[in-house]
Amino acid sequence: MEINEEKLLLEFNSKFKTNLSLDSTKIDVLSCNILDRGLCELCSFNFNSNVEKLILEDNAITNLSPLTGISFGNKLMSLDLSSNKISSINILSKVNFPLLNHLYLNNNIISSIISIGDFKFPNLIELNLSSNKISSIDSLLKANFPNLKELLLSKNEISSIDILSEVNFTKIKILTLDNNKISSIECLSKIKFGKIREIRLEKNKIKNIKCLSKVTLPKLSYLSIGDDILGDNLNELEELNAPKLEDIFIYANDKILNNKNIKNVVEFFENKGVLFNFIKYDKNGNQIIDRDINFMNDYDDDDEEEDENKINTNIKNDFNFNDFLLKEGLL
Repeated sequence: MEINEEKLLLEFNSKFKTNLSLDSTKIDVLSCNILDRGLCELCSFNFNSNVEKLILEDNAITNLSPLTGISFGNKLMSLDLSSNKISSINILSKVNFPLLNHLYLNNNIISSIISIGDFKFPNLIELNLSSNKISSIDSLLKANFPNLKELLLSKNEISSIDILSEVNFTKIKILTLDNNKISSIECLSKIKFGKIREIRLEKNKIKNIKCLSKVTLPKLSYLSIGDDILGDNLNELEELNAPKLEDIFIYANDKILNNKNIKNVVEFFENKGVLFNFIKYDKNGNQIIDRDINFMNDYDDDDEEEDENKINTNIKNDFNFNDFLLKEGLL
Protein backbone atom coordinates (compact mmCIF):
# COMPACT_ATOMS: atom_id res chain seq x y z
CA MET A 1 0.00 0.00 0.00
CA GLU A 2 1.38 3.39 -0.95
CA ILE A 3 0.75 6.49 1.10
CA ASN A 4 1.08 9.70 -0.86
CA GLU A 5 0.13 12.29 1.76
CA GLU A 6 2.23 15.42 1.61
CA LYS A 7 3.26 15.08 5.24
CA LEU A 8 3.12 11.85 7.18
CA LEU A 9 4.30 11.29 10.72
CA LEU A 10 5.04 7.69 11.52
CA GLU A 11 4.53 7.14 15.24
CA PHE A 12 5.04 4.03 17.27
CA ASN A 13 2.54 3.56 20.06
CA SER A 14 4.02 0.46 21.66
CA LYS A 15 6.93 0.27 24.08
CA PHE A 16 10.18 -1.15 22.74
CA LYS A 17 12.03 -2.88 25.55
CA THR A 18 15.38 -3.61 23.95
CA ASN A 19 15.74 -2.95 20.25
CA LEU A 20 13.91 -1.98 17.11
CA SER A 21 14.01 -3.43 13.64
CA LEU A 22 12.00 -1.51 11.10
CA ASP A 23 11.56 -1.71 7.37
CA SER A 24 9.50 1.09 5.89
CA THR A 25 10.94 1.30 2.40
CA LYS A 26 7.46 1.12 0.92
CA ILE A 27 6.08 4.00 2.96
CA ASP A 28 6.60 7.60 1.98
CA VAL A 29 7.78 8.71 5.44
CA LEU A 30 8.83 12.31 5.91
CA SER A 31 9.11 12.19 9.69
CA CYS A 32 9.60 9.30 12.08
CA ASN A 33 8.85 9.90 15.75
CA ILE A 34 10.09 7.26 18.21
CA LEU A 35 9.82 9.53 21.23
CA ASP A 36 9.88 8.14 24.78
CA ARG A 37 9.38 4.48 23.80
CA GLY A 38 11.99 2.89 26.03
CA LEU A 39 14.23 2.13 23.06
CA CYS A 40 17.62 0.84 24.25
CA GLU A 41 19.32 -0.15 21.02
CA LEU A 42 19.20 0.79 17.36
CA CYS A 43 19.04 -2.41 15.37
CA SER A 44 18.20 -1.82 11.73
CA PHE A 45 16.27 0.77 9.79
CA ASN A 46 15.54 0.97 6.10
CA PHE A 47 13.86 4.17 5.05
CA ASN A 48 13.28 5.48 1.61
CA SER A 49 15.15 8.50 0.34
CA ASN A 50 12.43 10.94 1.46
CA VAL A 51 12.84 10.70 5.24
CA GLU A 52 13.69 14.17 6.58
CA LYS A 53 13.25 13.98 10.37
CA LEU A 54 14.10 11.24 12.84
CA ILE A 55 13.16 11.75 16.49
CA LEU A 56 14.69 9.36 19.00
CA GLU A 57 14.40 11.67 21.98
CA ASP A 58 13.94 10.45 25.56
CA ASN A 59 14.85 6.80 25.19
CA ALA A 60 17.73 4.77 26.66
CA ILE A 61 20.02 4.55 23.63
CA THR A 62 23.70 4.09 24.46
CA ASN A 63 25.31 2.94 21.21
CA LEU A 64 25.17 4.85 17.92
CA SER A 65 27.18 2.30 15.90
CA PRO A 66 24.11 0.95 14.04
CA LEU A 67 23.70 4.39 12.41
CA THR A 68 26.47 3.46 9.98
CA GLY A 69 24.31 0.67 8.58
CA ILE A 70 21.05 2.61 8.39
CA SER A 71 19.89 3.84 5.03
CA PHE A 72 18.25 7.27 5.14
CA GLY A 73 18.84 8.26 1.58
CA ASN A 74 20.25 11.77 1.34
CA LYS A 75 17.41 13.98 2.61
CA LEU A 76 17.72 13.69 6.39
CA MET A 77 17.48 17.24 7.76
CA SER A 78 16.86 16.74 11.48
CA LEU A 79 18.19 14.10 13.87
CA ASP A 80 17.10 14.21 17.51
CA LEU A 81 19.08 11.97 19.86
CA SER A 82 18.50 14.06 22.98
CA SER A 83 17.73 12.66 26.43
CA ASN A 84 19.31 9.27 25.97
CA LYS A 85 22.38 7.64 27.56
CA ILE A 86 24.88 8.37 24.81
CA SER A 87 28.47 8.78 26.02
CA SER A 88 30.35 8.80 22.70
CA ILE A 89 29.58 10.53 19.40
CA ASN A 90 32.65 9.26 17.53
CA ILE A 91 30.53 7.11 15.26
CA LEU A 92 28.89 10.23 13.78
CA SER A 93 32.16 10.91 11.95
CA LYS A 94 31.44 7.84 9.83
CA VAL A 95 28.00 8.86 8.58
CA ASN A 96 27.26 11.33 5.82
CA PHE A 97 24.14 13.49 6.09
CA PRO A 98 24.79 16.26 3.53
CA LEU A 99 21.48 18.06 4.17
CA LEU A 100 21.37 17.75 7.96
CA ASN A 101 20.32 21.09 9.49
CA HIS A 102 19.54 20.21 13.09
CA LEU A 103 21.44 17.83 15.39
CA TYR A 104 20.20 17.41 18.95
CA LEU A 105 22.58 15.62 21.32
CA ASN A 106 21.57 17.44 24.49
CA ASN A 107 20.78 15.73 27.79
CA ASN A 108 23.13 12.80 27.38
CA ILE A 109 26.39 11.87 29.12
CA ILE A 110 28.82 12.95 26.39
CA SER A 111 32.20 13.93 27.82
CA SER A 112 34.29 14.37 24.66
CA ILE A 113 33.64 15.97 21.26
CA ILE A 114 37.13 15.26 19.91
CA SER A 115 35.70 13.61 16.77
CA ILE A 116 33.58 16.60 15.80
CA GLY A 117 36.19 17.76 13.30
CA ASP A 118 35.43 14.70 11.18
CA PHE A 119 31.66 15.25 11.00
CA LYS A 120 30.34 15.53 7.45
CA PHE A 121 27.41 17.89 8.00
CA PRO A 122 28.20 20.91 5.78
CA ASN A 123 24.68 22.33 6.08
CA LEU A 124 24.32 22.06 9.84
CA ILE A 125 22.45 25.08 11.25
CA GLU A 126 21.85 24.06 14.86
CA LEU A 127 24.07 21.97 17.13
CA ASN A 128 22.71 21.31 20.60
CA LEU A 129 25.24 19.80 23.02
CA SER A 130 23.78 21.24 26.20
CA SER A 131 23.33 19.26 29.42
CA ASN A 132 26.23 16.86 28.95
CA LYS A 133 29.61 16.36 30.64
CA ILE A 134 31.79 18.17 28.10
CA SER A 135 34.87 19.78 29.63
CA SER A 136 36.79 20.85 26.49
CA ILE A 137 35.55 22.44 23.27
CA ASP A 138 38.97 22.77 21.60
CA SER A 139 37.84 20.32 18.89
CA LEU A 140 35.45 22.97 17.54
CA LEU A 141 38.45 24.55 15.83
CA LYS A 142 38.49 21.65 13.37
CA ALA A 143 34.75 21.51 12.87
CA ASN A 144 33.47 22.22 9.37
CA PHE A 145 30.07 23.81 9.92
CA PRO A 146 30.16 26.85 7.62
CA ASN A 147 26.41 27.48 8.00
CA LEU A 148 26.12 27.01 11.77
CA LYS A 149 23.75 29.55 13.36
CA GLU A 150 23.03 28.08 16.80
CA LEU A 151 25.68 26.60 19.10
CA LEU A 152 24.19 25.45 22.39
CA LEU A 153 26.70 24.45 25.08
CA SER A 154 24.77 25.18 28.28
CA LYS A 155 25.05 23.00 31.37
CA ASN A 156 28.37 21.30 30.77
CA GLU A 157 31.74 21.37 32.56
CA ILE A 158 33.52 23.77 30.21
CA SER A 159 36.21 25.84 31.92
CA SER A 160 37.84 27.58 28.94
CA ILE A 161 36.36 29.04 25.75
CA ASP A 162 39.59 30.61 24.43
CA ILE A 163 39.43 28.44 21.32
CA LEU A 164 36.27 30.27 20.21
CA SER A 165 38.38 33.24 19.11
CA GLU A 166 39.69 31.05 16.28
CA VAL A 167 36.31 29.66 15.20
CA ASN A 168 34.33 31.19 12.35
CA PHE A 169 31.32 32.91 13.91
CA THR A 170 30.20 35.01 10.97
CA LYS A 171 26.80 33.27 10.81
CA ILE A 172 26.27 32.41 14.49
CA LYS A 173 23.03 33.89 15.87
CA ILE A 174 22.70 32.09 19.21
CA LEU A 175 25.52 31.15 21.59
CA THR A 176 24.70 29.61 24.97
CA LEU A 177 27.49 29.07 27.48
CA ASP A 178 25.55 29.34 30.72
CA ASN A 179 25.89 26.91 33.61
CA ASN A 180 29.52 25.96 33.02
CA LYS A 181 32.82 26.64 34.82
CA ILE A 182 34.05 29.47 32.60
CA SER A 183 36.21 32.06 34.35
CA SER A 184 37.16 34.34 31.45
CA ILE A 185 35.41 35.54 28.29
CA GLU A 186 38.27 37.73 27.01
CA CYS A 187 38.31 35.69 23.79
CA LEU A 188 34.88 37.04 22.84
CA SER A 189 36.45 40.45 22.19
CA LYS A 190 38.39 38.90 19.30
CA ILE A 191 35.38 37.42 17.54
CA LYS A 192 33.47 39.14 14.74
CA PHE A 193 29.86 38.56 15.74
CA GLY A 194 28.20 39.92 12.66
CA LYS A 195 24.81 38.28 13.19
CA ILE A 196 24.68 37.13 16.82
CA ARG A 197 21.42 38.05 18.55
CA GLU A 198 21.52 36.00 21.75
CA ILE A 199 24.33 35.30 24.26
CA ARG A 200 23.84 33.41 27.53
CA LEU A 201 26.66 33.60 30.09
CA GLU A 202 25.00 33.22 33.50
CA LYS A 203 25.97 30.68 36.15
CA ASN A 204 29.72 30.59 35.48
CA LYS A 205 32.78 31.94 37.30
CA ILE A 206 33.22 35.02 35.12
CA LYS A 207 34.36 38.17 36.93
CA ASN A 208 33.62 40.89 34.38
CA ILE A 209 32.24 41.58 30.91
CA LYS A 210 34.37 44.60 30.08
CA CYS A 211 35.84 42.72 27.10
CA LEU A 212 32.45 42.84 25.38
CA SER A 213 32.77 46.61 25.07
CA LYS A 214 35.68 46.00 22.70
CA VAL A 215 33.54 44.33 20.07
CA THR A 216 30.54 45.59 18.14
CA LEU A 217 27.42 43.48 18.52
CA PRO A 218 25.24 45.04 15.83
CA LYS A 219 22.35 42.57 16.08
CA LEU A 220 22.51 41.44 19.71
CA SER A 221 19.02 41.63 21.20
CA TYR A 222 19.23 39.23 24.18
CA LEU A 223 21.94 39.00 26.84
CA SER A 224 21.71 36.99 30.04
CA ILE A 225 24.37 37.29 32.71
CA GLY A 226 24.77 36.42 36.37
CA ASP A 227 25.85 37.87 39.68
CA ASP A 228 29.16 36.04 39.19
CA ILE A 229 29.97 38.41 36.30
CA LEU A 230 28.89 41.73 37.72
CA GLY A 231 29.60 41.96 41.42
CA ASP A 232 30.54 45.61 41.98
CA ASN A 233 31.10 46.23 38.26
CA LEU A 234 27.56 47.01 37.19
CA ASN A 235 28.65 50.09 35.25
CA GLU A 236 30.50 47.84 32.78
CA LEU A 237 27.12 47.02 31.30
CA GLU A 238 26.77 50.58 30.06
CA GLU A 239 29.81 50.11 27.83
CA LEU A 240 28.16 47.43 25.70
CA ASN A 241 28.20 48.30 22.01
CA ALA A 242 24.90 46.66 21.11
CA PRO A 243 22.60 49.16 19.40
CA LYS A 244 19.75 46.68 18.95
CA LEU A 245 19.78 45.25 22.47
CA GLU A 246 16.22 44.63 23.69
CA ASP A 247 16.51 42.46 26.80
CA ILE A 248 19.04 41.99 29.59
CA PHE A 249 18.45 39.18 32.06
CA ILE A 250 20.40 39.27 35.33
CA TYR A 251 20.42 36.24 37.61
CA ALA A 252 20.52 38.35 40.74
CA ASN A 253 21.53 37.85 44.34
CA ASP A 254 21.46 40.27 47.26
CA LYS A 255 24.81 41.74 46.23
CA ILE A 256 23.34 42.82 42.91
CA LEU A 257 19.97 43.91 44.23
CA ASN A 258 21.51 46.05 46.96
CA ASN A 259 24.20 47.59 44.78
CA LYS A 260 24.04 51.38 45.05
CA ASN A 261 24.41 51.76 41.27
CA ILE A 262 21.74 49.29 40.20
CA LYS A 263 18.95 51.84 39.79
CA ASN A 264 21.18 54.11 37.70
CA VAL A 265 22.11 51.22 35.43
CA VAL A 266 18.47 50.20 35.01
CA GLU A 267 17.51 53.77 34.18
CA PHE A 268 20.39 54.01 31.70
CA PHE A 269 19.08 51.04 29.72
CA GLU A 270 15.43 51.95 30.04
CA ASN A 271 16.24 55.29 28.43
CA LYS A 272 17.63 53.30 25.52
CA GLY A 273 14.51 51.13 25.31
CA VAL A 274 16.18 48.06 26.79
CA LEU A 275 14.13 45.89 29.17
CA PHE A 276 16.08 45.06 32.34
CA ASN A 277 14.91 41.76 33.87
CA PHE A 278 15.84 40.43 37.31
CA ILE A 279 15.69 36.71 38.00
CA LYS A 280 15.56 34.87 41.29
CA TYR A 281 14.30 31.44 42.31
CA ASP A 282 11.37 30.56 44.54
CA LYS A 283 11.46 27.70 47.05
CA ASN A 284 10.30 25.27 44.35
CA GLY A 285 13.14 26.14 42.01
CA ASN A 286 10.93 28.13 39.63
CA GLN A 287 12.40 31.25 38.11
CA ILE A 288 10.81 34.53 39.12
CA ILE A 289 11.28 37.26 36.55
CA ASP A 290 10.47 40.90 37.18
CA ARG A 291 11.56 44.32 35.95
CA ASP A 292 11.07 46.09 39.28
CA ILE A 293 14.15 46.12 41.55
CA ASN A 294 11.96 46.94 44.57
CA PHE A 295 9.78 43.92 43.94
CA MET A 296 12.84 41.70 43.89
CA ASN A 297 14.14 43.12 47.17
CA ASP A 298 10.79 42.61 48.85
CA TYR A 299 10.16 39.13 47.46
CA ASP A 300 9.41 36.51 50.13
CA ASP A 301 9.86 32.85 49.23
CA ASP A 302 7.03 31.92 51.60
CA ASP A 303 4.56 34.24 49.95
CA GLU A 304 2.60 32.17 47.45
CA GLU A 305 -0.02 34.81 46.68
CA GLU A 306 -0.46 35.38 42.97
CA ASP A 307 0.99 38.69 41.78
CA GLU A 308 0.25 40.12 38.37
CA ASN A 309 3.74 41.65 38.28
CA LYS A 310 5.52 38.33 38.50
CA ILE A 311 5.94 35.68 35.89
CA ASN A 312 6.67 32.12 36.90
CA THR A 313 8.60 30.48 34.16
CA ASN A 314 11.08 27.72 33.52
CA ILE A 315 13.45 29.08 30.90
CA LYS A 316 14.41 26.14 28.75
CA ASN A 317 17.14 26.22 26.07
CA ASP A 318 16.42 22.91 24.52
CA PHE A 319 14.45 22.81 21.31
CA ASN A 320 10.88 21.50 21.77
CA PHE A 321 10.39 19.07 18.94
CA ASN A 322 6.71 18.44 19.65
CA ASP A 323 5.98 22.16 19.28
CA PHE A 324 7.98 22.17 16.07
CA LEU A 325 5.99 19.23 14.70
CA LEU A 326 2.74 20.94 15.58
CA LYS A 327 3.81 24.01 13.63
CA GLU A 328 4.80 21.82 10.73
CA GLY A 329 1.42 20.08 10.79
CA LEU A 330 2.98 16.74 11.64
CA LEU A 331 1.13 16.13 14.89
